[in-house]
Amino acid sequence: MTQTNSPQHLLDHDITESAKLLHEGHMHRLGIANTMQLAHSYNKLKFQKQDAYRIDQYQHHLDALLAENGAITTPTIHLNDGWHIDTSMSLPFLDEVLEDSEKIISERAGKGKPAIGTYRSYFQDMWTPEDLVRYPSFLNFVTSSTILSTVSHYIKSIPVLSSTLPSGIRFVESSAEYDDQPEKFKDSQLFHVDYYSLPNVYVLVLLRDTTIENGPWSFLPKSVTVKAVEALNNWQYGVPYRFSDEQVYSVVDKSNLIELCYPRGTVLFIESSGCMHYGSRNAVKPRYKLMIGYSGLCRTDFSEGFMRQKVYPVRPEDSKLRKMLLDKNFIG
Repeated sequence: MTQTNSPQHLLDHDITESAKLLHEGHMHRLGIANTMQLAHSYNKLKFQKQDAYRIDQYQHHLDALLAENGAITTPTIHLNDGWHIDTSMSLPFLDEVLEDSEKIISERAGKGKPAIGTYRSYFQDMWTPEDLVRYPSFLNFVTSSTILSTVSHYIKSIPVLSSTLPSGIRFVESSAEYDDQPEKFKDSQLFHVDYYSLPNVYVLVLLRDTTIENGPWSFLPKSVTVKAVEALNNWQYGVPYRFSDEQVYSVVDKSNLIELCYPRGTVLFIESSGCMHYGSRNAVKPRYKLMIGYSGLCRTDFSEGFMRQKVYPVRPEDSKLRKMLLDKNFIG
């Protein structure tokens, strides 16, 4: 007989509709901070076994996991003040990623302006699920020991590749040509701090040389962000998710802004849940960027309760660490 009153069943009962309501309008019903706290408590309860396993693996077995996954051949990367920019061109599989990226760009870039009213019309994700198999370099890069060591130490657990918001892998083309409201900044073009997982880590790879004309991803260091969010009551009830330049620069100095204007192959590691940021402004020349979203197991939103989750291919021969990254329910 099917068990219908198990803790798992009770947790999942009607979560889909409740999750949608709580998430709607960037969590405006309860306020972002309140909803994050509720979501984290729910997910900690739902995934308590998996969470305990990952923390134990991080605290006691990380070196062995990394060794099995592949040797770290580059200097250790540490995020200072919530971010680090790597220009060494030495990260594992980066050359292959850049080579395969050119194939995708030549095949899909500039293939027509989106329909009026398209969400983030200026921002196109050209990634397809088939690319995971067609171009193995991307998952090899995403799951490399160098990157997973950095992310694991920052999160203090074995991370997962996001399956909802944001997508774990995005291959982004930003272009002002697609913008159906070019007269104003909106959505991700405005300052904000991500609330999906606390903490999280983004790894952003510039696939072409990026200048101010490409609408670079831009951010404030974590220490500066702390000052801004306190002054602006970020995430509090009744406060919008995003902020204008005028609001932000009224409480912190604009000179703190870091614009990701760097050569092709530059890689940014950043806690987007700790560093206020925006992107895709006035991209008069198209910008191409790979965006990789790592999160802790127990998210601080309800997106997994109502969104169709992305599934990443896991092979029997994959390392234990790679399996854990790609499958949040994996317990060895």
